[in-house]
Amino acid sequence: MNRTLVLCASLLAAGTALASEPGQPLDCSDWVFAAPGYFCVVKNECFDTGPDGGCYNGENYLQLDAGSGLLQARRVQTAGMCGQEPLYRLDIFRDSDTRTTLAHLDERCVDAARDKTDGARWNSAGNPSGTLLLDPWKGQLLVSVESFSTGNNGPNYSPKFIRYAISGFPTTFDVLQTFTPQASLGFSVPYMPEGMPAADSFDTYWGALTKPLDFAQAHPLACDYPASPPSVGDYLEVAAAVPTPAPGQGVYYVTTATYQGQTRFGRKASGGVLSGRDPAALPACLASP
Repeated sequence: MNRTLVLCASLLAAGTALASEPGQPLDCSDWVFAAPGYFCVVKNECFDTGPDGGCYNGENYLQLDAGSGLLQARRVQTAGMCGQEPLYRLDIFRDSDTRTTLAHLDERCVDAARDKTDGARWNSAGNPSGTLLLDPWKGQLLVSVESFSTGNNGPNYSPKFIRYAISGFPTTFDVLQTFTPQASLGFSVPYMPEGMPAADSFDTYWGALTKPLDFAQAHPLACDYPASPPSVGDYLEVAAAVPTPAPGQGVYYVTTATYQGQTRFGRKASGGVLSGRDPAALPACLASP
């Protein structure tokens, strides 16, 4: 089974994340994303962002994603204040024809009377070198920052170095789907969908989890979408409302890519050898997009 294509509803259900507690390190729940399809997990915590500290991502902090945008990071002052002290924002943005903000992490005013804030910054030298690393195969950006607390008269927590993994960037080949139970299924169009030069359209199916998966019994969910050929990095989303599985059961979702009449949908392993799945195993997709 290609794990990047088949998603189990029973495993991916997640509640709405709330922001972290005031006076505590900023975590993934504090990130704000400007577009759908992005999400964050804490990759690891460490003692430094330097080469020996466990959060080091390399020397070059300029990364080109498959959406043809240069990914950069900056820490900028906002209009907000905490007592007498200004508040700052950590920005991740794509700088192509126009600057497009993808995500940000705001400092939080905990106690204006003591100028006490929770914030995040690059390493102590203020140099963003070594803080970003893009994995184009997973569509994941690693962001290493220092979460800190400042203010008069304490108590303040000790600075903590955190590496965040932000997913949702275009992958190189695979259709990497994200799922919201009983709501939507979405993905960013890969650079070369299933190894093809581009994709004219996609079809999405769902079916019951069995061993082995029986794709002949899959149900069309959305067909021949979008209305015109998509561009790399476009975020495509379809309604994912399906019957609720019984306890102990689950469903999968699978999306095919079609280019100039050729359809592909992931890989299978036989005797340790990978090969493409046969699209003829799927029923004809006749649902409305």
